[in-house]
Amino acid sequence: MTTERRAALAAGVFAAAFFLYMSSMPPGLAPYRDAGEFAVAAHTAGVAHPPSYPLYVLLGRAAEAFPWATTAYRLDLLSALCGAGAVAALTWLAAAAGPWAGLAAGLAFGLDAVPWSVSMVQEMYSLMAVLAAVLLALACGLGAGFSARAWLGACFLYGLALGDRTDILLWAPGLLVLALPAGLGGRRAAKLFAVGAGAALVGLSIYAFLPIRSAGGPWLDWNHPASAAGFWGSLTRKGYGGTLDLLSKSYRTGENFAANMRVYGAHLLRDMGLPVLLLAGAGCAGLWRRLPRMWAGTLLLYLASGPLFLWLANMPPNPHALAIVEPHYLLSDLILALWAAEGAARAVSGAAWAGPLLTACLLAAPVLSGRFERMDRRWDLFAHDWADNALRSVPKGAALVAKKDVQIFALWHHQKVLGRRPDAAAVAQGLAHSPWHQQAMRRAGAPVLVSGLRGAADWEAFLAANPSVWVTMDAELPAGVKVFPPRGIAAPVRASATGINPAPFMVVRGDARYESRPDFFSADLIDSYANARQRRGAALSLAGDAEAARRELWAAWALKHRSPEAADLLGYVALTRSELPEAVSLYESAGRLYDRTLELAADYNALPEVHRGISAAAGLSAVNLGVAYERMGRKDLAEGAYGRALRLDPTSSRAHFNTAVLYWEKDWRRVVAELEAALAADAGNVEAARFLVQARARLAAGQ
Repeated sequence: MTTERRAALAAGVFAAAFFLYMSSMPPGLAPYRDAGEFAVAAHTAGVAHPPSYPLYVLLGRAAEAFPWATTAYRLDLLSALCGAGAVAALTWLAAAAGPWAGLAAGLAFGLDAVPWSVSMVQEMYSLMAVLAAVLLALACGLGAGFSARAWLGACFLYGLALGDRTDILLWAPGLLVLALPAGLGGRRAAKLFAVGAGAALVGLSIYAFLPIRSAGGPWLDWNHPASAAGFWGSLTRKGYGGTLDLLSKSYRTGENFAANMRVYGAHLLRDMGLPVLLLAGAGCAGLWRRLPRMWAGTLLLYLASGPLFLWLANMPPNPHALAIVEPHYLLSDLILALWAAEGAARAVSGAAWAGPLLTACLLAAPVLSGRFERMDRRWDLFAHDWADNALRSVPKGAALVAKKDVQIFALWHHQKVLGRRPDAAAVAQGLAHSPWHQQAMRRAGAPVLVSGLRGAADWEAFLAANPSVWVTMDAELPAGVKVFPPRGIAAPVRASATGINPAPFMVVRGDARYESRPDFFSADLIDSYANARQRRGAALSLAGDAEAARRELWAAWALKHRSPEAADLLGYVALTRSELPEAVSLYESAGRLYDRTLELAADYNALPEVHRGISAAAGLSAVNLGVAYERMGRKDLAEGAYGRALRLDPTSSRAHFNTAVLYWEKDWRRVVAELEAALAADAGNVEAARFLVQARARLAAGQ
């Protein structure tokens, strides 16, 4: 295939991919992990979290010159351009084996849900994809015909790529196998490595942006790399602060590898499709026979960015962690798409009809699987609406504490990019101990004194220094720090307010059902609404307003139907009103949902304390179900419910006590044993202590 035809094919694929990504992207800030932070970094030329991604931030800043749209939409366009560029570069490389091979590579990678999704968010991943695709093409070109100029260019681009993501380090061995000529002597090899290292250092010089910009005092100055220690911490990711990434350290090395590989396999079937995988397998085998060096190099690239990365990441297979790991499938998927192109070239050889048929299959697979519908984010406004609603929930001059990435960064975006509610201070709980965050708040003139927010003493100091402290639903507070019922989706802490505040007018656009969202992050934002309404319902129930409590709890359960807590609280409201059949039905529903939650916790390899917390809540729900059965005269079912409670939580004092009541006047030995167990579980159970004296006396009297 001529160079001109390869270029024309790549250009056509680029245009199609860009149109696809642009037409399916959200209209504003995407509900994605660090999207809000990168929007702030690009808009203010700030220093993002380590390793700070200077290449992306500078390109994002350049995208601000686009004369129309918002910062968030401009960055989305940048991502779409980079994603389409990656598809085009891969198409160009694969088209060396023929036009159908190039088209197969473009379709395999361009319609893969992972590159598609990162091409619609304000993050650096699609930039990594295009840099990786170009590096792969350069390395393969060097392997076919080595050129000193091309070698220097590739090394410079590699260093520059490290300014976007350091994951590309894992690709170094495979790229060298592909690029370096065979039979390279020691002296020549040393010279090539020396000049290549020099060119890579020139590319790496983009990191000089960090100390230079940090010295200028931007609001976003993560880790303050103007200092030598801060700069080194940024380069090595030592100064990240609080992050879910640290969760992997709670597990043994490689403990989650098998589970992650199963999830990765499911991703390949769902997001690339069986036709692509079959072509990739055939292509890999074909390369092994036809071009063994290219096979070895691409295999190294695949193993390093796929299985090896998952081994090193060691993240538990829960939805939040998997959402963080998912974009890192990009590099390994890129290699699979290249192998699929080789498989396609073999499949269409000698048959004129095979190329169109294969292309039709590759196009039909994502349509039939529902991938096109799943990737449609044109009306995804959840991040924007959530930040609007959170800021609307707090009074003037409040300090609003949030913990999770999407939540706090969406607030920062609203304040620093859109200029909304500058009077409120959005405090990142996981970063409150970091000096750079404290200094940023002071420079902005925020009416708060930021300290660490880890333990009770930290919170005491924070509350003493600030008259109005509010938290979002994702914030984590230690025992002893009281949170009042939410007003909207933020709740006042301690003396900031009392009573149950009226909820403000709130806007939630789109299908706001937790279970219907195709991605974790927008579902997690919906969980905030469900959690807030659930907390309000619980407070209204305690205040004696059963009807208002029911309205809030049913609304919470409608938002997140898999929530056992909402059903549990509704059962409690029915029980307090002696509506026993309804209480039983609701508690039974809660029990099924608790069982499912425990199954998911096991699947996600959740930490032991998570299991214990869920089991304790499920056990208490089972106790209340037993009470409802007992009031209905179904003591056999009540005993079964108390037995379930003890299986879930063997330390349940209430379950032991209620079982003792069931056997009162029937089996004094059993009564004594249950009351003794109740006191062992809770020495402060006054009723158990009082009745135990009577039961022991009855037992001694032989009654």
